[in-house]
Amino acid sequence: MPTFIFALLFTLVVEAVRTVRCNRRKAMPEPLCTSCVYAHMQYGTHARRAISCAYGGVVQPVKLDVLYCTNYQTRCQPASRAIGFVHQIAPAE
Repeated sequence: MPTFIFALLFTLVVEAVRTVRCNRRKAMPEPLCTSCVYAHMQYGTHARRAISCAYGGVVQPVKLDVLYCTNYQTRCQPASRAIGFVHQIAPAE
C-alpha cells in the first residue's frame, strides 16, 4: 500500500511540473515574412516552415524570424505597379 501511495504522489508531482513547464512557454510572434508579397512560404509538419525571400529577383532562404524589413510589402494591398510592357496605347493617326 505505501508503494501505491508513493507512485500516486510521484505521478501527481510529475504532472504538475509538466503543466507548469507547458504553460510557461509563450507563443512566438509570426514572422513579418508570412504576409509579405516577396515571400515564398513552405509549411511542413509539426508547425515547421521554410521561408524564402524573392526580393530583387533572386530567391534566398531566410534563416531567422524577421520582425522588421525595409523591403516589406503587404499582400493585402492591390498591386501599385503596372503589369506588362504597354502602359498606354497611342491613338493611330
